[in-house]
Amino acid sequence: MIKSCGGFFLLMTLTSCAPAPGGGAPAIHAPAAVPSLAANTLFTDHEVVDLSVLVSETLPGHWGSNPPMQRWTYNWFAPQKNVYGTTQIPSEGPYYGQRYVIDEHTGTQTDFPAHFIPPPSSGLPHAAPMGMVTGDKYPLDRMMGPAVVIDATAVRDQAPNGKSAAITVDMIKEWEKKNGDIRAGDVVLFRSGYSDAYYKPLPEGLRMTYEPVVAKTKPGWPAPAPEAVQYLRGKGVWHLGTDGPSMGPAEGGQAVHVAGLAHGMSWEEMLIGLDRVPARGAFYVALSLKVVDQSGSPSRAIAFVPKRK
Repeated sequence: MIKSCGGFFLLMTLTSCAPAPGGGAPAIHAPAAVPSLAANTLFTDHEVVDLSVLVSETLPGHWGSNPPMQRWTYNWFAPQKNVYGTTQIPSEGPYYGQRYVIDEHTGTQTDFPAHFIPPPSSGLPHAAPMGMVTGDKYPLDRMMGPAVVIDATAVRDQAPNGKSAAITVDMIKEWEKKNGDIRAGDVVLFRSGYSDAYYKPLPEGLRMTYEPVVAKTKPGWPAPAPEAVQYLRGKGVWHLGTDGPSMGPAEGGQAVHVAGLAHGMSWEEMLIGLDRVPARGAFYVALSLKVVDQSGSPSRAIAFVPKRK
């Protein structure tokens, strides 16, 4: 069966079942004409654009002064010795494998409601039913949809050290005057070019979060004001994205996070390459890991961008 969704065609099944002659178990047949995935419009008419940063110990995918991701090889095809002649990487079989210790808010990452909303039984400020919605329970269909890319490059670095320039409701409305109204189900992405400029190997990469958040020696990334998140929520938008390291500003993100997450919204932070996605016309998809009780997750975010003809 081929399912069409807004011009995107997904191959749902590759086989069909029919009763075997004379009864008995059904025989499995290939359908008469199954279009290959490579032949449908999703792949022939669209470029797949990766919007995710690379994560390593030497890149600034972690927040501020938090510990970076740790990674080690626990098995290699053959034992590997260090310069002292001691086995550094063991081998128990002919395969390669790594282990990670990683903050769930590392690199390109999804925030789910439970990240800033306590469960209702906690009695804590901002406690609400959405505090029970962790990533393993979050609807996947909210994390994908027609992409709307709002250009915020004009306000990047236009803030005092340690603070973020605000993306306001008026800025969003001005975008709508030029590009049409934002609709329910759209995924709104804020493009400032911040990660493209500052997601660099350490120590240069300290500019990403350490310098604006911890040292407060540089401006932060553009971030939507709480009112802007509320405005988009009122238009039926569930999912957002930003190429900054947080949806909230450098000086403190609670108000912005509560404005959206308390009402069931979600978003990706630390996207990259949004200049490759048009203001309208692309389709956005993000998928996270599925871990019990997760407040967030490293995610792979992509956009299907129409090819120029």
